[in-house]
Amino acid sequence: MSQRHQINCSPLQSVFSVIFAQQDELLNRLEFQMGLGNAWVDSDRLNVADRVVRDLQANILSGSLPRGSKLPTERELAAHYNVSGPTVREAIRALSAMKLVEVKHGSGTRVVADSGTLMAAAMGSVVELEGIDLPSILRLSESLNLQAAARAIEVADDDEIGELREVALAFDETMDPETFIATLKRFLNGLFALSHDKLLEAVAAYVVSTHLALAQQARSTQHGEWARDVATLRELRVAVIDGIAARDRHAAFDAIRALTVRTLAIDAAARTVGVDGAASSN
Repeated sequence: MSQRHQINCSPLQSVFSVIFAQQDELLNRLEFQMGLGNAWVDSDRLNVADRVVRDLQANILSGSLPRGSKLPTERELAAHYNVSGPTVREAIRALSAMKLVEVKHGSGTRVVADSGTLMAAAMGSVVELEGIDLPSILRLSESLNLQAAARAIEVADDDEIGELREVALAFDETMDPETFIATLKRFLNGLFALSHDKLLEAVAAYVVSTHLALAQQARSTQHGEWARDVATLRELRVAVIDGIAARDRHAAFDAIRALTVRTLAIDAAARTVGVDGAASSN
């Protein structure tokens, strides 16, 4: 494979390394926020709550407490861990903030963790902690798209590729914002679904949400610019799918890279408009 068409995995590897390196720091941050939110919480109880959090987290991630299952009651958890009720509540608060459980008054606490949500939450925290900007996320998106396309060329069938091509063709300059965002979400999720790779789909969950945020920003540009951008990006999205359908890695990769370049240009233009608008209002 030529150097031009190799998949650049380094951004993805960097994100994973940061996620794993920051895992303890993120939990410590949650504990710090818990302490700030409740000045009466003493450090000893936070340490005990931390142990409860880590044990329940391990059981959830291992599948011992599967998605959809109901956690024992506060009294049962307190007895099991030999801790107080307030300590259990602090632990449940932390698990809820980590998107592992959902608390509904009157019906108890249920496990809601899924791979997409967990990855999106982890990556969102990494972006916030590390100050990663949108262009960096879009370049990461390119790496993920290249991997999705490479896998799709190997495993996707013609019918599912054809269905995604119809989605790519559905983009229209006259779309209202809600329809456009829904169509873009279908396309982006559909591209990763073609890979038949659940890990890749999970990692992409946060990137997809970033694409949607970018599309909403682009929607604020003048109509003529917006119409041109939609038309250009539609052609490039179709080119990506056509490359996959032809099992042509070079064509698919070239289209993905061109799509990234154009999307970055749209983002730069949107930010310039924002700066100019702010300056003119001063």
